Amino acid sequence: MKSSAATIPKIHLYQEQADFIYDPCEALAFVAGIGSGKSYAGAVRALLASQGRLAGQEIQIPNTGMVTAPTYRMLKDASWRTFLQIARPHIDKINKSEMTILMNNGSEVFFRTASEPDNLRGPNLTWWWGDEAAYYAPEVQLVMIGRLREHGDGYYWLTSTPKGRNWMWRDFGRDQAGYKCYSVPTWKNPFLTDKYIRSLLTKYTGDYAYQEIEGGFVSFQGLIYPEFDRGLHTRSVMPEQFKEVFAGVDWGYSNAGVIQVGGIDFDNRLWILHEEYVERRLIEDWVRVAQQLQETWHISILWCDPSEPDYIRKMRDKGLNAVGANNTVSTGIQAVKNRLVRQPDGMPRLLLNKSAVVHTPIEFEQYHWRKMRDGHSTEEPVKSNDHALDSLRYLVMGIDGGQRSAPNDTGAASWAG
Repeated sequence: MKSSAATIPKIHLYQEQADFIYDPCEALAFVAGIGSGKSYAGAVRALLASQGRLAGQEIQIPNTGMVTAPTYRMLKDASWRTFLQIARPHIDKINKSEMTILMNNGSEVFFRTASEPDNLRGPNLTWWWGDEAAYYAPEVQLVMIGRLREHGDGYYWLTSTPKGRNWMWRDFGRDQAGYKCYSVPTWKNPFLTDKYIRSLLTKYTGDYAYQEIEGGFVSFQGLIYPEFDRGLHTRSVMPEQFKEVFAGVDWGYSNAGVIQVGGIDFDNRLWILHEEYVERRLIEDWVRVAQQLQETWHISILWCDPSEPDYIRKMRDKGLNAVGANNTVSTGIQAVKNRLVRQPDGMPRLLLNKSAVVHTPIEFEQYHWRKMRDGHSTEEPVKSNDHALDSLRYLVMGIDGGQRSAPNDTGAASWAG
């Protein structure tokens, strides 16, 4: 076994990051705005723990730690990459297929997705870092706390932008004894440019800005989809076969673009099987992704945001059956609501694949009506935090909204009641 000094590479931290990293609390959260360096702070703390040092306390080594993220993509693109960036001088072996790292001092770090909480049961751990934890089901925290028993009481810390008043707010947003939370706005990060911060301030407003930029826990009033319930509308087991598979597409670049793949089962329920949710992807890349999804799922029709007919034409030029969606917002919202209602057999007609659909449930829990100055809600949705729900609306309207005729040369389709 190789020896390793319990130090970290020279890094640059701002004060709030450093305070969090060196805090001795056993249950800790860095709840902050986007771009605030949350994952970086979480990774530095993970490296310290793997080296036997955490907030000035000696931790037995070798030890075992686990890093989790909501999806494999988030895990690989953020948590895994950030840890490797700062920890390489202390790493002995990297196993990419198993997503494990062996440190020079014998400590091990496991990287796992949190989409299926029961799959996290296994190794005894000394520490756990949960990245983007606000996206987790509450069961994840319960499972992981039960794993912290390798060398007696363990440590865990969470890094995330808040997503409404969920389980993270319950534990870390109310000054609870035994829990400590660092709430840090985006603009506290001195390594961000003024241009980036100004772009966020012009993009986000109201409660959504308070959540995404200030890092504050928001209780969204006037929810558009109060019918949504994670316990009712998310499932771990999918049907093996579907009558037909469709997709909804919402364009985006600076905002996220989304493709949602949905299958109709033999009871005419819509199962959202896959969610492609990415910022800064060009239309050419979206076409390639759509082709890959077509090959995987055998999609019959892609109902697309009709505001970009050129994009629809590019998809059609590559052999995809892309058509302009019905974008009547009020009618589409009602169509989604109808599918959320529990039926006589106890099941709704819209269900989400828990392991592959992450952003849609978050948006369901935050999408709300715009308020007037007197505090009353209007009939107009707040135009933010809605990209997944827009693609879902196109998908549901495509299935339930009427009969489709052949598209014209722009890809637009006509609808009949």
